[in-house]
Amino acid sequence: MTHSPLRGTSPGALIDRLRHWLDGIGPRSLLLARLLVRLIPARCPFERNVVIAGHRLLHIPPLCRINPLFDQLMALRFRALCRLEAQHHRRPQARRQPT
Repeated sequence: MTHSPLRGTSPGALIDRLRHWLDGIGPRSLLLARLLVRLIPARCPFERNVVIAGHRLLHIPPLCRINPLFDQLMALRFRALCRLEAQHHRRPQARRQPT
């Protein structure tokens, strides 16, 4: 029988572990930063207006705030964007001409 590290762990403790793990991720490579920006949407993909014949019948609010990891995912996406922006603005230093 194998031992599971999650056995006996309360859901709240598991969420806290996941939050801590996500907060510790720093996208060092450009490939990982690009992947994270593509995978984590900037807006909630579930928010919708139901429109029929030009009339809004229903508004479905953004449900992503219900996600207990929402803040950590948004912070991770922001760190990835900052990594990409820093790389974009990094310019090679000009070489000095010998005198």
